[in-house]
Amino acid sequence: MDLLSYSLVDLIPFSRETYFRLFERYNIGVWPAPIIGLAMGLTALFTARRADGWVLRAPFLLTAACWVWVGWVFQIHWYAPLSWPGIYFGIGFLLQGLMMAVVLGRRPLAGSPEGVARDPGPGLWILVFALALQPLLGLLSGRPWYGLEVFGSAPDPTVVATLGFLLLVRHPLRWFLSIIPLAWCLISGATLWVLGVPTWSVMPLAAALYLGVVAWPRVSGRRQLKDS
Repeated sequence: MDLLSYSLVDLIPFSRETYFRLFERYNIGVWPAPIIGLAMGLTALFTARRADGWVLRAPFLLTAACWVWVGWVFQIHWYAPLSWPGIYFGIGFLLQGLMMAVVLGRRPLAGSPEGVARDPGPGLWILVFALALQPLLGLLSGRPWYGLEVFGSAPDPTVVATLGFLLLVRHPLRWFLSIIPLAWCLISGATLWVLGVPTWSVMPLAAALYLGVVAWPRVSGRRQLKDS
């Protein structure tokens, strides 16, 4: 198989209507998983907002479980029959869930400098967007409410929320745990762009915002050193 002979369109052999219909059938097929996932996301949000130390592991363990669910159930069992890269996407999501559980679930976690006050750091705003606003963007594309993508059961809100959670902690492997979520932001953005979805730029912008927030302390620190 010559992978270089494939174009982006070859990897997305379905229409926008088929893609939207997939989420409608998926949400109905796994009901009430979307509601449970959203409840887990809200629990993780309030835990991350108020906790530190051992308790701060809870949102990451909940999110790790959601990555495993999305990888195994959505990507492999629902998306892969539509497009063969779904198998590899599923493996990537399973791997991310396991890495988060192992890396962030074993020891107490310390909040980020901006997370000490936790009010309202960029990570929290990204979380609120992923949990409450991002699902509603589907309505702009004409999707019915039962076909919307929500945290915990659909890839995009789960990935964006994960980036928000990662901004709330200090951990030497945070950059490592960001690789797959950032890669998915580009993959999802490219998929939605090919399908002509008006909101295709949301995922790449989320990745750019995350990288900007992570890089800003270093950039501003260098400027202060030069000015001093």
